[in-house]
Amino acid sequence: MKGLWAALLGGILATPAAQGETACPAAGLKVGYYLLGGAYEEGRGYDVDLVHELARRLGCKIVQEEAYPRIRVLKMVEHGQLNLATSTIPTADRQKYAWIYPYFYSKNMILLSSHVNARTLDQLLTDPAVKWGLVRGYRHSPEQDAFLEQLAKRGKVVMANDERDLYAMLSQRIITAAFALPLSYDRWLNSPALSGQVEVVDLFPTSERVAGGLVLAHSDFSQQQAEQWQAQLQQMIKDGSLRKILGKYLSPDSVARMQP
Repeated sequence: MKGLWAALLGGILATPAAQGETACPAAGLKVGYYLLGGAYEEGRGYDVDLVHELARRLGCKIVQEEAYPRIRVLKMVEHGQLNLATSTIPTADRQKYAWIYPYFYSKNMILLSSHVNARTLDQLLTDPAVKWGLVRGYRHSPEQDAFLEQLAKRGKVVMANDERDLYAMLSQRIITAAFALPLSYDRWLNSPALSGQVEVVDLFPTSERVAGGLVLAHSDFSQQQAEQWQAQLQQMIKDGSLRKILGKYLSPDSVARMQP
């Protein structure tokens, strides 16, 4: 009898509840990606590899993964249609409905059509040749977002659905300027069709780098579950796994610039 009780007790202690809450949401992982350079394109990218590796390490099943416009992904997370997203800047509004854990940092540069003469912020605000492209839902540094507000008041902002749309409009001169991250525009800018047509300008030299984070919806993850994802993400940063994943899709210089 003692042996039976010992076996039963051992089985109870071995259950997930006794060991701590599982990191996986009951409904499985429902993932939303954005079109973002090496992060996601046609089902591949470092964000895809990152999510798959975290899911493997934490023993979670992916039941859904699709790419959507950024603003739609965040709305779907907010309303419980998705429970995980990637490459998102933490803001106070977003943190009301999700935990966001940074895993890379980057800085938006200005892509400027070569035929635009303006080379200062004041000139960009007043130059009639400037039409600024902006992807719906994107956030930048506080200084850059304040500059975009001034452009919008002057009717100089044109909305794009995603980065592919943004770059297409810049190639066709529907827009003549845009903020973009080096990790996104490097491959596009170096294509033969764009040689000499677009310049990279930094008019915010003191602007801080912005974070890109993993998004876990409050609706499907408890704080304890989210902390398990954060811990595993930190482990991937420490053991070099994240750097290896980034290196599959980006140049060594880009990877080095993205490190926390």
